[in-house]
Amino acid sequence: MKERYRRFVLFCAAFAAISGALAATPRPGPDVAPITWGPCAPGLVTGRWITAWGDRLECGSMLATPDESVPETGSFTVGLVRVKAGQPEQREGSIFFNFGGPGANPLDFLPPTAHLWASRSLDHPLDGDKRRLADRFDLVAVVPRGLRGGTRFACGRYPAFLAEHDPTIYLADWNWAGFVNAARSYASSCGEHPLHPHIGTLQHVVDMEHARRALGEPVLHFVGTSYGTWVGAFYASMYPQRAGRIVLDSVMNHAGTFEQQVNDFPAERQAQFARAALRPALARPDAFGIGSDPRNAMSRFRAMPYQALQAWAMAVTTPQALAAVLTLADWVRDEAQPTGDHLLARLRSHVFSRIPAADDAIRRAAVELAPRLGQTTDPTVDGVVEFPVYIAVICGDTPWYNGTKALRALASHIGTKYPAAGGGTVTTGLICAHWPSQARWRPSLAGLAKAPPLLMIHSEFDPATPLTGAMKAFNASYDAYLVLARGSGMHGLFGHSATPCVEHAVGHFLLTGERPAAHLSGCEFVAAPPPRQRRDTDRSPTESEVRAELDFLVRHS
Repeated sequence: MKERYRRFVLFCAAFAAISGALAATPRPGPDVAPITWGPCAPGLVTGRWITAWGDRLECGSMLATPDESVPETGSFTVGLVRVKAGQPEQREGSIFFNFGGPGANPLDFLPPTAHLWASRSLDHPLDGDKRRLADRFDLVAVVPRGLRGGTRFACGRYPAFLAEHDPTIYLADWNWAGFVNAARSYASSCGEHPLHPHIGTLQHVVDMEHARRALGEPVLHFVGTSYGTWVGAFYASMYPQRAGRIVLDSVMNHAGTFEQQVNDFPAERQAQFARAALRPALARPDAFGIGSDPRNAMSRFRAMPYQALQAWAMAVTTPQALAAVLTLADWVRDEAQPTGDHLLARLRSHVFSRIPAADDAIRRAAVELAPRLGQTTDPTVDGVVEFPVYIAVICGDTPWYNGTKALRALASHIGTKYPAAGGGTVTTGLICAHWPSQARWRPSLAGLAKAPPLLMIHSEFDPATPLTGAMKAFNASYDAYLVLARGSGMHGLFGHSATPCVEHAVGHFLLTGERPAAHLSGCEFVAAPPPRQRRDTDRSPTESEVRAELDFLVRHS
């Protein structure tokens, strides 16, 4: 397989060469043309990051063939982005990133992430390693195929029926026929694009390997978050002799399939709902007004009108949000044609709780949630993740076994047992059940035995990548190390918490290769302190602004 990809050709395109741009990087290996680097255009990266980073921020381009074994299939563009080492004279190499999704674009994530690393103090006991990493390494990401920065991949218009209806709520026969037909139509539209079989983890890992060779790096150091952990494990399995220090943050079960990952979500989401919203609300009936009986509270939740469930079920993550939606749902039931504006007008004079602090918190939640009533859930609109690329990866990477009959039973099961989870699992399953190409080849995890040990970090209660799946990945990975943040529900840990065992383990590992003392270890989660408001330079955003930007990206990816 390595020989098959050896002939994959990269050559320069898209950006004008800059004199000296490659002077600080090693020479590329034989038979690999160098990547062309240049300034990032405003259409690729947010303008404030172009200003803030100046010459350290660069965008690149390389060409790839859809099928490297058949060069006659033509070529298309793959993008790259990097923030160059802050101390070029100390430069030790490159660290590659994948920020998840699939379909999340590193052009959005890398500049603010690099800023958090580069703005740390060298003397900080917890964060000094991040500054050393930003000083000594180029921080690099290959833009996954199909995304902004390279040749775009697109499907047809996302069906309105899927955007406007939740299959776990609208269970009548005629609705189910509408879900099946709409999903089949969308999958077919994706299949009409010539790149649809060539947008996946296999191809992205091949692009990363050729970027490593073009940069002349002896090994590939890597940080992957969420789906990025699937990418990192895939790379280490496929190119074990070239794997460097690989960190997997918020670990997907790379020993399983995407279908298993998606099907695990409803139970984990319901558990998060119970842990973060239901139980705290029941513990304070005086404050939140929903009583202390979990059966009664869940009966009210399940009995919300259809449009209320669709609008708010997935948004309830706090006790005040739960109290708010149960009240708003009663008002929806009362009104003939309820709208978000009607709800906003009514809630301004409503007393949600006799405890002033709780009343304020519930009202704030209600103000945020009310406008969602009647909104569609089209994943292709205003999303951080580009849905066509997302669906091409998860439908095409691994097999999907559930047919429409099994998916209908699953929809009913989720609606009954996991009402806080929504219908995304079923909608995704229906699209993938009709995907027009077969699952791609992927390397055996046996290759990990030939690679250096992986370092995994994970939150105990991460609903997006459940701990059960992370443990399966850990147990299937030869000589891996896992550090657990106990009590945390955070998705994406490193650099976003103050958890000593996590921050120290990753920083030391990336700098020196030093591993934790035990294969399985952990400590109590510590939240990051309030961010600084001051600017490091006149053109630099504040830490508060950067963290808010990254929080938005993570929540919408």
